[in-house]
Amino acid sequence: MRNVSLRFTAVFAALAVAAPAAATNGMRMIGFGPVQNSMGGASIAAPLDATVTVTNPAGLSALAPRVDLAGQAFMPSVEYDATWSMGGPPADVSQESDRPTDFLPTLAGVFKVQDKLTLGLAALGTAGMGVEYSAGGLYGSETLTSYLNFRVAPAAAYRVTDALSLGLAVNLMYAQMEYDVMEGMLLPHDAVGSFGYGATVGVTFKASEMVTLGAAYETKSFFQDFEFDVAGETQALDFDQPMIASVGAAVRPLQGLLVAADVQWINWSDTMGKDLPEWSANPLGEPAWNMNWDDQVVFKLGAEYALAAVKGLAIRAGYNYGASPVDTAQAFETIAFPAIAEHHFTVGAGYETPKFAVNFAAVYSPEATASASSPTQPQGIPDYEVRMSQLAFELGAAYRF
Repeated sequence: MRNVSLRFTAVFAALAVAAPAAATNGMRMIGFGPVQNSMGGASIAAPLDATVTVTNPAGLSALAPRVDLAGQAFMPSVEYDATWSMGGPPADVSQESDRPTDFLPTLAGVFKVQDKLTLGLAALGTAGMGVEYSAGGLYGSETLTSYLNFRVAPAAAYRVTDALSLGLAVNLMYAQMEYDVMEGMLLPHDAVGSFGYGATVGVTFKASEMVTLGAAYETKSFFQDFEFDVAGETQALDFDQPMIASVGAAVRPLQGLLVAADVQWINWSDTMGKDLPEWSANPLGEPAWNMNWDDQVVFKLGAEYALAAVKGLAIRAGYNYGASPVDTAQAFETIAFPAIAEHHFTVGAGYETPKFAVNFAAVYSPEATASASSPTQPQGIPDYEVRMSQLAFELGAAYRF
């Protein structure tokens, strides 16, 4: 049985790493699983399914034993117009990313050890970004970038009192990165992997029968260097993931109605800020990275209403907003890593029986635009505009035991 479980986990991890993350704040997913996503990602004080293991493990105390499994289809639209010149006459180019529909699985479970102690486990993708522009674009070459992050998070929650619960999750991660850009100036960097670790601590407090409060703190995630074998040399990139702090509240003002809101701070400047990520070894003398991202404040709002007319049926809707962290003055970085989505509108529904549940979510991020015009742009791109919209559908099932 143990070998079967290990094989299943390995296959699941491979599937998750094979696809980038979906609707995102920066490169971080707005939520995990169809329930969170249909609520705009709000979950810090509203634990509705086992994926709360990742966002606020203290919420596990409020859940009965269950297993949640889901799959998401993510369909982004990314394109750009740009003028570039590297010593020759300026050239105008327009391209649309060729990346096909991506599929992302989610698996999470809740296990009750005793009345006060609850365990959780989640295996899912948490972050990602990338584009696939064909040859003939900027610098006359293709532009391929991809970063993917998969996490396995064992967790525990302890109910201190009837109102107060504490939680801890250990974040064990695997990330994969590759890029092929600026043909003739940079050599391809084939896909390499890196293992990382971190932790999430959380608390929930039931202030009254109507109001629950929550907070969570995810430490910075520390990764091994990404070691690219390029022209017989090892290029090593130090690329971690940021610390995240969240607070939330959930209110049940009416029978069957839940309203949840979160505020989240993502410390991008520490891992994607000025002159980051950073080369640990650069024997080929490649240009330094300078993503120059800002920190990001994200607002999440969601509502769930259980229809009295149809027992077991709940409808959900949400909204998620985070101002893009990218520095639009970094023209090539913005084109190659267009983390510019800001508004996300979400809807969903769930149908529950005593043992089984089915949940659905749809997420739409309308077109966001990033542009700049600077004749002295050091990357030889004096003018550009990037446009991105996102659409995702997710279907999941749950089993209670």
